[in-house]
Amino acid sequence: MSAQLDLFGAAAVDDSSLVGLKVKLDRPVDRERPCCRNICIVGTAYELTCADCGQHRGGVSKSTAQWIEHVVTRFGAPTTPIVVRKSDTYEEEAPGTET
Repeated sequence: MSAQLDLFGAAAVDDSSLVGLKVKLDRPVDRERPCCRNICIVGTAYELTCADCGQHRGGVSKSTAQWIEHVVTRFGAPTTPIVVRKSDTYEEEAPGTET
């Protein structure tokens, strides 16, 4: 992992160690509108593309990428796809507007 810091002081992620990892998408949207087997490959810039048809399926957040990088560095690359069950959304964190 690169020790270079970004402008906010967080360690930069060396995305080359994530490239090629397989991810199984199991988010609500993936259940409603699946793409092939919902297995994706992590590309550069944390882009997720379908392993079967190559369609763009989203991206991995920086915090998730850092966590995966930490796990891969410590334990090695997983032999089975990493399961992504929920995406980070700000809507869930927004306070209610009810009065």
